[in-house]
Amino acid sequence: MLLTEMNLADLILLERFRIDRLRNFFAESLLKCIIYVDHHNLLTIHCPDPQIVDTLLIEIEDLCDHAWLILGVEAISLFLAKEEIFRVGHCRFDRIY
Repeated sequence: MLLTEMNLADLILLERFRIDRLRNFFAESLLKCIIYVDHHNLLTIHCPDPQIVDTLLIEIEDLCDHAWLILGVEAISLFLAKEEIFRVGHCRFDRIY
């Protein structure tokens, strides 16, 4: 028996908590970035300056692992000045069709 039902506000709150958890693992890099996950399971990170992009590119393997585990994303896209500068596909499971 369910005590409560999840609504849209609950789902948005859970998504924000998951993004905050990812941000905690990369606090120095992601603190000033705008981060969201779209309906295609793409993690989009908008970086405010090139130094953050450089740092994230150095940490990209760990970022991919954590993003997949925490958010379940299949790809990561980095943006600088509203332009996509890097995209990596990252799929950790076998699809069965």
